[in-house]
Amino acid sequence: MAYETSWSIEILAAAQYSKAVIKTLNESLEKYMDWQTYRAARTNAQIATALGRTEDEIADLDACLSAFKEIYDFANNEASPAQGDRYYSMRRFT
Repeated sequence: MAYETSWSIEILAAAQYSKAVIKTLNESLEKYMDWQTYRAARTNAQIATALGRTEDEIADLDACLSAFKEIYDFANNEASPAQGDRYYSMRRFT
């Protein structure tokens, strides 16, 4: 009986994690697409001036959103994983 209880808990946890990851990747894809639309033909310097931020901050945001896009593409078999530290780009905003 303990195994059944443990199994039920594990299944519930897996379902919750799966939903959270799928939701996060879908939302991050939307943000990535919005960001790409905003970027259009603008340089980091132009965006930094418009938003009152530094060029480094703009580059960090771009790298973070790009990392989510890469993970989304990999999760959907649209691309192979590229070598790189995606967590580094995300940790800049934690």
